[in-house]
Amino acid sequence: MKNKTLQTIKKHKLIENDMHIIIGLSGGPDSVCLFDILCSIAKENPKMNLKIYAVHVNHKLRPVAAEDDQRYVEELCAEYGVQCYTKIADCLNIARKLNLSSEEAGRKARYDTFSETALNLHSTERIPKNKIAIALAHNANDQCETILFRLIRGSGTDGLSGIAYKRFDDNGFAVIRPILDLTRNEIEKYCQERNLSPRIDHTNSENIYTRNKIRNMLIPYIEENFNENITETVNRLGKIASYDREFLRDNAIKGYQSAHIDKDDKREALNIQKIENLHKAIRTRIYTIALEKVGMRENVSFSHLEAIDRLIYSDSPSASADLSDCYMAIREYDNIVFMKKDKTKTSQNIWNLRKMSREDYDTYKKEANFHGAFSGVDIENLEIRTRRQGDKINIGTGIKKLQDFFVDEKLPKHYRDDVQVLARGSEILWVMPSELYSKKIMRQKGRFSADYRADDDSTGPIIVLEKL
Repeated sequence: MKNKTLQTIKKHKLIENDMHIIIGLSGGPDSVCLFDILCSIAKENPKMNLKIYAVHVNHKLRPVAAEDDQRYVEELCAEYGVQCYTKIADCLNIARKLNLSSEEAGRKARYDTFSETALNLHSTERIPKNKIAIALAHNANDQCETILFRLIRGSGTDGLSGIAYKRFDDNGFAVIRPILDLTRNEIEKYCQERNLSPRIDHTNSENIYTRNKIRNMLIPYIEENFNENITETVNRLGKIASYDREFLRDNAIKGYQSAHIDKDDKREALNIQKIENLHKAIRTRIYTIALEKVGMRENVSFSHLEAIDRLIYSDSPSASADLSDCYMAIREYDNIVFMKKDKTKTSQNIWNLRKMSREDYDTYKKEANFHGAFSGVDIENLEIRTRRQGDKINIGTGIKKLQDFFVDEKLPKHYRDDVQVLARGSEILWVMPSELYSKKIMRQKGRFSADYRADDDSTGPIIVLEKL
């Protein structure tokens, strides 16, 4: 089993020399097998200079048994001379707070703890991120169960690729699965031969979760009635799907890079003309790449991708699609923009108006928080607000309705009620800068009325606008 694992490690480039490997150690057969194999590899190959750590999460879901598991893991690590990090997570409480199942809450607690441990090593020990890996004990049976689970749930072809041998988490740490090619029978045999006596989680035999039902009911039924090698067959499908996924993903990345316009921590914008004629298999993958960039990395459904695709071919230049409670896609004329809903609005009441003399103004306008100034207007009559019907602004070539000004600036309808203006009645002195604009100058300076802009010839009091 060790040689088979080494072949997997080499083939998929999972472990390099001088790496710090954090093992998720539950105490069950899979993780104990992985732990023993990696410790043996480190011991037998000193030139690789591998450093092994273990992380155990007590989910508090199985009273007494959970504490026994924790004790077993701590004693095992002490026997092997491996540093063990233990965390107690109240998964039932996490599930209630985040509206998750206890199974989902447990998974979240584990992955959060693995990543926290990696971040701690990176920050306190100054270990480069590319020298830290999180090793998890998924096996060939887990792979089969995952693919069947996704198939039943309605996964796309990318989902049929199953569990990846290697991926990177949100913090940039590699998550590796060195025993993904070992079957559960091979793992149990290894544990017996090595006298490892792992802990057994009896809830795995209870059909309380969908995955348990697939393991205990569906797969045995298929083996008995249709294909006794169903695990191998399904995993072969997963490998084929992963090859296709990799090829299509590489082409989608090229398409994304070609269409990409600008990016900040709030939005991703793509040029529609660059992607509208691409094959749909590539086009939809470009959408998922953009969504990943703004934070939507999970639960991207077929309906979401179809909704985004409709925006591309919509006759409306300001159409939008809600994708979840947090994310949305918006057409901005020739562009398609992906963003988080809670970051689409500009902050309100962040501006301050001050009245000062001409002499003070000449000195003050060099300050960093200075954004603009007006003369010939009384400060008492000014207000900062959002648009109202009848608003107008002098753009220098004439008076224009604020609505028409927004259209000329190609500001989508979705944003127009969120832009702040400095107004005196229905007269607009300044359309304030906003991240909602696609034009950089509008994001940084906004648009001033031609009637009241302060200049070197201005006399009398000056009204200055400063950002708080």
